[in-house]
Amino acid sequence: MKSKYAWIMDSLAKTSFSTKARAMRHFLIGKKEYLRRKKTRADMDSVIKCALCPNMCKFDCPVLAAEKNDAMSPSGKTRIAYFIETDRLNSQDAIELMYKCAGCDACMQWCPFDFSVGDILKGVREDIAGMSLAPPRIIKIKENLEKNHTIHERKYDKSTDGKGDVLYFMGCEVSSERGEIADSMTKIFEGAGEKYVLLKDEWCCASPFINLGFTDEFKKFAEHNVKAIEESGCRTMVCSCPTCTYVFRHIYPQFGFEIKARVMHTSEYLLRLMENKKMAKAIEKECVYHDPCALIRKLGLEEEPRKIAKRAGMKIKETYFNRKDTKCCGMGCSLGSTNPDIASKMADARLEELKKQSDCIVTACPTCNTTFRKGGVEVYDISEIVLKAWEKA
Repeated sequence: MKSKYAWIMDSLAKTSFSTKARAMRHFLIGKKEYLRRKKTRADMDSVIKCALCPNMCKFDCPVLAAEKNDAMSPSGKTRIAYFIETDRLNSQDAIELMYKCAGCDACMQWCPFDFSVGDILKGVREDIAGMSLAPPRIIKIKENLEKNHTIHERKYDKSTDGKGDVLYFMGCEVSSERGEIADSMTKIFEGAGEKYVLLKDEWCCASPFINLGFTDEFKKFAEHNVKAIEESGCRTMVCSCPTCTYVFRHIYPQFGFEIKARVMHTSEYLLRLMENKKMAKAIEKECVYHDPCALIRKLGLEEEPRKIAKRAGMKIKETYFNRKDTKCCGMGCSLGSTNPDIASKMADARLEELKKQSDCIVTACPTCNTTFRKGGVEVYDISEIVLKAWEKA
């Protein structure tokens, strides 16, 4: 990728001195010029800088690509956010727009300020919730999560008694749709002689609350989860979901909730576990690897899943948009629940690109896994790959 700063220098170099000065003034003192004195949860300095930007990141925004409506570009959303935050706009369409983001951080790859519009919108949504303007279906998601403690109905009912050295936190998607991933992980723990534990009543990590602007509810879940994790006696906590890993590792501490155990994604744990163990070439076929947004952009885990797949005999193919240039499966930031039509278009686009390489897909995110299975392709989680290779060794 060309340096994300290059287009700014190229553009400014061709303008007059007065234009250069005006552009710099907007970016440096925009907050003073455009912000009314009002206390907000939103980071208005970031909102204004993003809103004033030429919006070059829009060419990589999967929501805009799906909807073909410039208001849904990253900068388009923050411009509307600015008018909501300054009490100039509160129409239903404007409020709805604030939830049309996958939080995939594709915009951050191009942003000169390293902004994630998904992160900027969290504060805006918190203000919207505070003004009692959150759409009914957003409130419904919150209420269901408060009531059930998981995003979807829990179908995986296995748990363990007592304490253990390793806590397996499967996450909402595994407990509801991808029980085979939990089965693979428990068999791996048993084969490795780990004293592991599964929580009897595992609650969601609470990422939907923080994404949709319900901070008080997020704190209640965080408090519960930290207590449950401590009571498990674990020294290591292994998560199948990249978003859970990121939330436990980085978001909880931001709100004062520290997890004493080491939090690892399965790709980190499994690669370390298999370092000195024999793995058979159990799956000798060509498969394409999909980089989950949270795993590559939030956690920076790029090579771990690829190394695991290759050790199991797979020949890994790459899409044009791979690693940090990956494309979202459409389900990020609860978009599959808040805006299923947009999420479905994004999923179709990503699946079409993956299928150009292979009808066999490897990934390290249970939600991406479920999304691609709906497209009628063969999908492997890295835990399933490790189990097959280990059992045949």
